[in-house]
Amino acid sequence: MYISRLEVRQLRNLTSVSISPCQGINIVEGLNASGKTSLLESIHLLCLARSFRTLRTSHIVQHGCESLTLFAEFSGEQHHRLGMQRFTDNRIEMRLNGNNLYSRAELANLVPLLLLTPESTQLLTGSPRGRRQYLDWMMFHVEPSFHSHWLNFQRTLKQRNSLLRSRRVMNTLQEWDRSLITFGEQIDLMRKTIFKELVKSIKAYLSLILPDQVISLHYKQGWRLGSDFSTALGDSLATDSKLGITSVGPHRCDLVFEIDRRPASEVLSRGQLKLFVVALHLAQMSLLTQQTGKQSIVLIDDLPAELDETHRRLLLKTVETHCHQAFITATDRTLVTHGKERSGKVFHVEHGNFKEVV
Repeated sequence: MYISRLEVRQLRNLTSVSISPCQGINIVEGLNASGKTSLLESIHLLCLARSFRTLRTSHIVQHGCESLTLFAEFSGEQHHRLGMQRFTDNRIEMRLNGNNLYSRAELANLVPLLLLTPESTQLLTGSPRGRRQYLDWMMFHVEPSFHSHWLNFQRTLKQRNSLLRSRRVMNTLQEWDRSLITFGEQIDLMRKTIFKELVKSIKAYLSLILPDQVISLHYKQGWRLGSDFSTALGDSLATDSKLGITSVGPHRCDLVFEIDRRPASEVLSRGQLKLFVVALHLAQMSLLTQQTGKQSIVLIDDLPAELDETHRRLLLKTVETHCHQAFITATDRTLVTHGKERSGKVFHVEHGNFKEVV
């Protein structure tokens, strides 16, 4: 599916915006601070119920207003009408096809959404949490049972940590351990399976984007290699009891990218890190289509600043092949079209006002 109509009210400097994007590539052109990224933010908020720029709704709602309103029509193999209102006190109201929607997971499952921004290199340079989320995005859209396993593991982990901090009797802890092991092993197996498939796709894109670099990719399961989760959990009990947390498990999983046994984030230049992140996301797009037939909506902020012309062309070609729709911001659309008109639409924005360029 793709967004065929989008309306935004009272989000940052977007007082009242109504556009009809096309299936395929939509270029959003304008000067810095004109409202380009805010449009991407509105789509991200509508599809995932959260902003990629801030955790505080009060920073998103236009000054002097109590709430913002978003609405979109999705067309394609299915047709949906999705509306959302976010209030400055963080309350949220969502409606799908006229019915109240309470599950953010159901919202996220409506259409796969990918985001690529100048900050996306944190996937390589930041904490393991971002790399776990990279894997889990794939699992969420590929394996329907993953989300329930993940929720059950998180609830059990929270309870176990609470027991560790309260020094409860060990037989009570062992009951929770059995559930933790069951859910944890399922999550670990799913992640390992999808990672093997992702590696093939990632290496294919790396050979095109960074052909001179030999990068090794490894899955780090979250406990000592060669041990099963049950044994690792038992071996760490003394440490866990002292710290009041569970120190091993899939919540400690990480992805390791190395060049000559050194972290790739320490070896690659800033520009090469950007290209590596592009390869990681291209692999997601293509593998998702191969395994499920699903295609993503992709948000790309400030594409020309991130890539040279050759790699912009490669990214755009992959987006056109594996994505229903893309929204790409640029200060000058010729940096994306390379002086030639592409199929799709162009929207020019000034001071939060959008106009389709015909």
